[in-house]
Amino acid sequence: MSMKLYHFEACPYCEKVRSTLKRMDLRYESVEIDPSDRSVVMAVSGQEKVPVLADGDAVIHDSTRILRYLVRTYGGGRFLPDDAHSRGLMWIVEEYVDEVLIPLLHRAGKNVDGNGRALDDAGKAALKAEAAHQYDSLEQLLGADGFVLSTRVTLADIALYACLSRLELYSPRGIPNDYPRIRGWYSRMKA
Repeated sequence: MSMKLYHFEACPYCEKVRSTLKRMDLRYESVEIDPSDRSVVMAVSGQEKVPVLADGDAVIHDSTRILRYLVRTYGGGRFLPDDAHSRGLMWIVEEYVDEVLIPLLHRAGKNVDGNGRALDDAGKAALKAEAAHQYDSLEQLLGADGFVLSTRVTLADIALYACLSRLELYSPRGIPNDYPRIRGWYSRMKA
């Protein structure tokens, strides 16, 4: 097996890649990294962030770059919407998950600001309002089609699922009950 994935369990970016590999039926060697010791990742990729995919001579870091590589190299077209407009939206949603939702949920889980400083009561209220706004937006996005952009799973769904699955795994609250479309979509993704 020449494909290796360097990752750790709690990482939503890693979960996105693991889920994609699984849905694409691609076999890989799992190399679980200790988050406090990233020397192995540094030796393989020249940087410390996970996930890192090593596939023969190719070494790719960053979950979005890995997804693009997998689609290009192994024909993951079934996870892309059929039309160009929806494919563009899919990559925008995937980036939104990485750059907005994951950092927001990380901050909310630790009650810290973007610089890692503890929040006061006003900061906690603002963070809660921001989380509610994002949940409201997702609730509207997950409308009649059943999945984020179509009637089938795309990489946008996989990215969003990876994010929310870490929330379910590490938060006693999970997905709030006020969002039935998100909860329904999440149940379809788990099936």
